[in-house]
Amino acid sequence: MVFAKVKTHYDYIIAGAGSAGCVLARRLSDAGHQVLLLEMGGTDKSWVIQMPAGLRSVFKPTSKYNWWFHTQPQKHLNNRKIQQPRGRVLGGSSSINGMTWLRGHALDYDRWHQEGAEGWNWASCLPYFKKIESSTLSSEYRGLDGPIGVQRQEQLSPLNAAFLEAGQQAGWQLTDDVNGYQQEGVSRFEMSVKNGIRNSTAFGYLHRRTKTGNLTIWTSCQILKVNVEDSTASGCQVFYKGKVLDVFAGKETLLCTGVFGSPQLLMLSGIGPAKQLAEHSIQCKVDLPGVGENLQDHVECHIQIETKQPISLNRELQPHRMLWAGMQWFGFKKGVAAVNQCHVGAFLNSSAQTPHPDIQFHFFPVFFDKDWIPVPTTYGYRIGVGPMRPTSRGSVRLASNKVTDPLHIDPNYMSTAEDFRVMREAVSLGLEIASQPAFAPFHYREDTPGFQIRSTKQIDDFIRDDAASAYHPCGTCKMGSENDDMAVLDSELRVRGVKNLRVIDASSMPSLPSANINAATIMLAEKASDILLGNTPLAPQPLGFLSR
Repeated sequence: MVFAKVKTHYDYIIAGAGSAGCVLARRLSDAGHQVLLLEMGGTDKSWVIQMPAGLRSVFKPTSKYNWWFHTQPQKHLNNRKIQQPRGRVLGGSSSINGMTWLRGHALDYDRWHQEGAEGWNWASCLPYFKKIESSTLSSEYRGLDGPIGVQRQEQLSPLNAAFLEAGQQAGWQLTDDVNGYQQEGVSRFEMSVKNGIRNSTAFGYLHRRTKTGNLTIWTSCQILKVNVEDSTASGCQVFYKGKVLDVFAGKETLLCTGVFGSPQLLMLSGIGPAKQLAEHSIQCKVDLPGVGENLQDHVECHIQIETKQPISLNRELQPHRMLWAGMQWFGFKKGVAAVNQCHVGAFLNSSAQTPHPDIQFHFFPVFFDKDWIPVPTTYGYRIGVGPMRPTSRGSVRLASNKVTDPLHIDPNYMSTAEDFRVMREAVSLGLEIASQPAFAPFHYREDTPGFQIRSTKQIDDFIRDDAASAYHPCGTCKMGSENDDMAVLDSELRVRGVKNLRVIDASSMPSLPSANINAATIMLAEKASDILLGNTPLAPQPLGFLSR
């Protein structure tokens, strides 16, 4: 390629081809705009990405599809560094996540509105949740023809069925659809999988579009900074195919590089806390103290039970069974490799005073080692339990003025008494469900926390030793009102004090949804595309929901 002939002027520059960036690229290019989509990673066309069971491979430390960020030592978790995997590939984290498809609770989005993100209440977000999905569940709450196919695993394994039965034995309701009227209870979970293929945003929005010539995609492209002069963004400086280039946006530049990447690029561009920028010899162009602050994430502890019966997914790691699973998937997109690992779970309350569930369970019919690697020779199951609305807040900060240097990521996990209270209750409820008669035939040995770990002090020690990220970070460039000094964005996702620049990804969220956040991120981008295009927003749908 001769770089003198490379097109460098577009209507929109989108930095980051992840869960949000792919949505925006599709909608803006379909509307007739010239769009350049920039991605540091490579293509997602590998079976490792497309096969749902390929998740095991993308979570290896050597995976080229994973950024493998790590936190600073967490002082409330025995000074452990906690891994923070993020997608480094077309589709971003939607190409490497666990594919669990959850929206959160309606009150989460009403909370966004109350926190200063006007127009992001439940009634206004619901039509966009419906727009993005094609669900096999039919109700007024669900979408039937969106780009992301979602489904449930209706034929449950003995362990998954035991979880649902045990939950009811413990006195919890069986919920038909946690993405509808009622979140609380035990339920089948949906997965962003259809016809045996992972439905990432790259798959649903990019690869299935009609080619118009309006969209240009650069992979293996390092974004160095946003070019800002006179408080106006004009595009990005990038390193692409061995050259440093300036690419220009005639309309707007959109940062979609995620909860770590977006605040990093803002700060490297001179937009952020003035004092911190000065420490790294970066000229401050706009002093925004909230950039990189307000980091939130879900934390989970893990109750794990060993069984002697070969009924968990660990048996599928036997060479002959792996061969058969591969033949089924490559030949027909069927079999155990065509689905994810989390088919059931629960949403529960830590107290009678919580307005809606604040504890989530992920159930895995798999016995893992401490690094989440399935053990071929041991059978069992794991319940991931943890608070959904943590009160701990952390930060993302620069280590230097170089984009290639690691960030200082400090979620400040479990820094409040309230988070410990809710986590204790989550562990207690997890042990309660594991002790129900439905699990009795499968219960051989309690691996974690261990049958002798029951006192408050022992449980707290277990939390400090075991708690880890559920991989749902958000909030580092939050939306908020003009009266909120820590708000980086207004309600239309525009960076305060800078023209023609927006941040559209999970970093934009004021607070964590009460569930896995990939569906919320895609919804946010879909709604943002209407804002960018000046379209009349979809009519609010004030459907009811269960709360206290």
